[in-house]
Amino acid sequence: MRRGLGDVFRGIPKLHSLNLSGCFNMSDAGINSALSQPFSSLTQLNLSYCKHITDASLGKIAQSLKNLETLDLGGCTNVTNSGLHVIAWGLKSLKRLDVKSCWHVSDQGIGYLAGINSDAGGNLALEHLGLQDVQRLTDEGLRSISLGLATSLKSINLSFCVQITDNGMKHIAKITSLRELDLRNCDISESAMANLAEGGSRITSLDVSFCDKVGDQALQHISQGLFNLKSLGLSACPISDEGIDKIAKTQQDLETLLIGQCSRLTDKSILTIVESMPRLRSIDLYGCTKISKCSLEKILKLPLISLNLGLWQER
Repeated sequence: MRRGLGDVFRGIPKLHSLNLSGCFNMSDAGINSALSQPFSSLTQLNLSYCKHITDASLGKIAQSLKNLETLDLGGCTNVTNSGLHVIAWGLKSLKRLDVKSCWHVSDQGIGYLAGINSDAGGNLALEHLGLQDVQRLTDEGLRSISLGLATSLKSINLSFCVQITDNGMKHIAKITSLRELDLRNCDISESAMANLAEGGSRITSLDVSFCDKVGDQALQHISQGLFNLKSLGLSACPISDEGIDKIAKTQQDLETLLIGQCSRLTDKSILTIVESMPRLRSIDLYGCTKISKCSLEKILKLPLISLNLGLWQER
């Protein structure tokens, strides 16, 4: 940018949305200079991968952008729990926050957002929380979320959060407003699915792709308790035709099914899907090499709008 960020704000005083993603030269000094006065019109700010941004910038943002509803800090690796504390204190209108790969963030910072054990009050209007690859997040952070955001949070991304466990899903199940749950590449098992199902979770979208401990028994739990699913991601999970048969009995409203790289699935699964899931609109069969041309002809009878057949070979 030849001109400074301050020129942008002064030149467009009614600016509603600003995307600075990947502006590697953006610094705390630039943010401080630009936000010399409050800007009430800005509601969306993307600072993802602005590597030099620290908690100091978040303090200035919390002071000057009081009406901010969306804030993306993904990849801002200098952001810490202290930064989340000032967000919890100043951004009360925040509905969407992404702290993907903010590796200094831990359960303490998540507690600030949820208004737990802090005078900051929390961001209790939060509806979407992106915590992908937040390496220090544990089940205790999930407990804080379930206590403070149980009636507001609609979606949460926990993919690649390596420290959360099956027990953490007991807390997730208590978030009554939650509809979308991303658990890709987490170290969870069938017990996690049991905890969600038995806890009465009302999620409509669940993705457990690349969870190598989620197999047929996990699908049994899903079939017995998660009755509102519209989208289910199982890519690369060690499931078989038996597992597909289990979910087919109760998941007849599924619209999206991701079973790519589930190499054990055969034509039997395809027949079950065709017969039991009439509302399916999107299916991923990437790498399902045991599916025959005859089965594909059957699945094409569904009203699909998306079909992935990557790596499929006629046999």
